[in-house]
Amino acid sequence: MATSQLAAQAVTATRGKVTGPFILTTWNFGPGANDKGWPILATGGSALDAVEKAINHVELLPDEYWVGYGGVPNEVGETTLDATILWGPTHDWGGVGCLKRVKRAISVARKVMEETQHTLIVGDDATRFAARMGFSETSLTNVRSQTRWEEWAAKGEPSDAFAAEPFQEDNLRGHDTVGSIAVDADGNLSVGCSTNGREFKIPGRVGDSPIPGAGAYGDQEIGGAVATGNGDVMMRFLPCYHVVELMRQGMPPDLACQAALKRITDRGYRFGGGIAAIGVDGQHGGAQTGWDDAGFSYSVRDASGHSKVWVSTEPAS
Repeated sequence: MATSQLAAQAVTATRGKVTGPFILTTWNFGPGANDKGWPILATGGSALDAVEKAINHVELLPDEYWVGYGGVPNEVGETTLDATILWGPTHDWGGVGCLKRVKRAISVARKVMEETQHTLIVGDDATRFAARMGFSETSLTNVRSQTRWEEWAAKGEPSDAFAAEPFQEDNLRGHDTVGSIAVDADGNLSVGCSTNGREFKIPGRVGDSPIPGAGAYGDQEIGGAVATGNGDVMMRFLPCYHVVELMRQGMPPDLACQAALKRITDRGYRFGGGIAAIGVDGQHGGAQTGWDDAGFSYSVRDASGHSKVWVSTEPAS
């Protein structure tokens, strides 16, 4: 059967099977984030509000090193943020890259989506836009992030961004990008993610998180996917877009995530990365590669309560 026919059947099958409300969030902070977003969904609120609230929770955690305030510094000791958000009914996107001195990056991304015709604003101009929208500027550095940068700078080592491409092994530490996917009681989808990116990155670097299809993707009729890991590798393949399109063809979320990662490893890359996905019917799954010592997890909250999933599946050989 032709791919186009499979896609049409998958869309037809998916419509009418929406089982929201629910919310999925990645990593160990997933349950806490879901607890912030779920009350919005449980009282008939918008998936967009739920995703923003869930991600804000992680962005403002004082001891979370990979997302938001107090997160990983770049090569010159500054913390910068990337984020994006999707509103499924209109397929409207907003994103910020290399945002400086504003804590709630996902909320600025939402303003880009709702207040402008743009999709992505970056760097100092993203900060100026945030100030224009009423956000306060403040330092994103805390004692932990400052100490980490001072210890690294004292060694006099170049950023690992100048290292060889990871065809033999990935020398990066883990990345805990927060990604959330929600469907509300009206069947509306929202997807978002937020991160500091990689530690000691070159100033001006923007990773996969604010790029539609790379760090996150969704389709109102199908579902959504969110990614975490070595964004400099993953963004080259738009893995979240790949996952959603495989789901459109009828592939279950876990196998779709495996296939998207396999496309990357088949090109010879050896990296740490994970993808979680959920259909509008509530079926969810994920896959990971390169994190044998840690693994990757995501959590789902719906009317039945919490469920946490540890993903240890390597891409299929």
